[in-house]
Order: sequence, then C-alpha cells, then structure tokens
Amino acid sequence: MSVEVVEYDDAWPARFTAEADQIRAALGPELRRIDHVGSTSVPGLAAKPIIDIALSVEAFDTLDIEALEELGYRYACAYDEQLPNRRHFSKLGYHLHAYEQEHEEFLDYVRFRDYLRTHDEDRDAYGTLKLRLAQDHERAEYQNAKSAFVARLVEMLRRG
Repeated sequence: MSVEVVEYDDAWPARFTAEADQIRAALGPELRRIDHVGSTSVPGLAAKPIIDIALSVEAFDTLDIEALEELGYRYACAYDEQLPNRRHFSKLGYHLHAYEQEHEEFLDYVRFRDYLRTHDEDRDAYGTLKLRLAQDHERAEYQNAKSAFVARLVEMLRRG
C-alpha cells in the first residue's frame, strides 16, 4: 500500500481542536492532557493527512475505551503487547495514542513537535525526506526509512 504525503493544510489545527473537544467531553477528568502531535501539528511540514493525537490518562485500567468507541474510534488492542506503554485507537482521518501519566514516549511526541515548530531547516529536511520516501516506498518501508531521522532527533531532544 502506498503512502499519501501532502503539503501542510491550514485546516489541520482546527480539525484537532474540534476532535480534542469531543475527546475531553467523553473522557472527563480521567484525561490529564491532550496534544496535537505528529506532522500535521507542525505548520509548513508535509504530512500524511491524518491527525495524530496524544493523550495522557491517569491509568490504562480506567481509560474509557467505550467512550472513545462511541466517538468512532477503533481500539487496536493487537498492539498492546508490542507497544505496552501505549494504547492505539484510530478512525478515518485520526490516530489516537494514549499514555499513562505523561509517559516518556508521550513527551517525545511533544518535544519532537515543538522542536520542528521552531527549527525550520530540520522541519524542511524532514518534509522533503517524507515526500521523497512516499514516492519510492510502500507504507512499511516508508516508516522504516524515516525512523532514523526521527530517532536521531528524539535522542538529541532527550539529552537536552
């Protein structure tokens, strides 16, 4: 399956805000934090047209999966063993990554976003890489090929 990467769309922040409002209402006080992450959260960055949302909850055992399913999300429990620190949900146009208590991986998403928002050269290099990879690779190859860029930046950001 090929990968669709498009130029930045000014509508993405509003799509996040509308969805985040619904998630806040559905999860209530269990929701500690919700952030727009991923490439659609970085103005000027080419991205797959899917809004990535990271949220932090007190604990997975109190995460209201049914409330998210009522919003149209599908819980991908098959990933629980492979990614034990995250719960993954998706619906058309949205990916939701749930973490307990602002886990380090949650913070990685936020740090990566914030860095690219303030470092145009790296943002542009990442966007160019993604556009090139999307033309030449299928989905799994695309993910693997861009992971070196992401891992390098995340490691640098973790060190401060």
